Amino acid sequence: MATLGTLDARGWGQWKQVGRYIKKNEKAFYILAPRIVRKEQEEENQENPETRCEKHICVGFFPIPVFAVEQTQGAKLEYKKIELPDFPLIENAKAWGIDVKGIAFQGKFFGYYQSGEKEKIRLDSPSEKVFFHELSHSVHAKIIGKLDPGQNPKQEIVAELAAQVLAQLVGTEMESSIGNSYEYIQKYATLAKKDVGVACLSVVADVEKILKLILDQRS
Repeated sequence: MATLGTLDARGWGQWKQVGRYIKKNEKAFYILAPRIVRKEQEEENQENPETRCEKHICVGFFPIPVFAVEQTQGAKLEYKKIELPDFPLIENAKAWGIDVKGIAFQGKFFGYYQSGEKEKIRLDSPSEKVFFHELSHSVHAKIIGKLDPGQNPKQEIVAELAAQVLAQLVGTEMESSIGNSYEYIQKYATLAKKDVGVACLSVVADVEKILKLILDQRS
């Protein structure tokens, strides 16, 4: 959904329930849903050896066609979006033509950066560091030409390390987020099969370029 630039996608029937309908000539895209089956099996029980229990097991996945909210029309939808504060460095994003908006919390991530002709930063957190992380992604894309799709470990470490430096240099939040950044970097360092310190040192040059471009723009 994020790759296609939407934060809300539903099936035809689900859109009908909220008074919206698919626009003419729009084509669905597909999400994967788990295929769950019920299975009875004997459960060892000393008091009653014939006790049976029912379990639900995922045996695979199947595609479900859905349409993005942008492909529909009809009744107005009410979303509870995060009200974003006036972030430090928000002027950088505006100067580069990046559209920064708050979104409803998605449950798994606190924000994302989307490249393309119309660059976007979407945040479901008022945290400065989350904004700095996505801003760092956007600047990294400018420097190397194009980011790899998905959660590339090196790119995530670069963005988080740059974000934490920015939080220390220009941030105004009183509560430290260094511990969270360490855990975040450690997660991706493990995926890259590197020690945290080694992983950070390996991206210092990229982080330096990002910081220089951001701070030069700010000045």
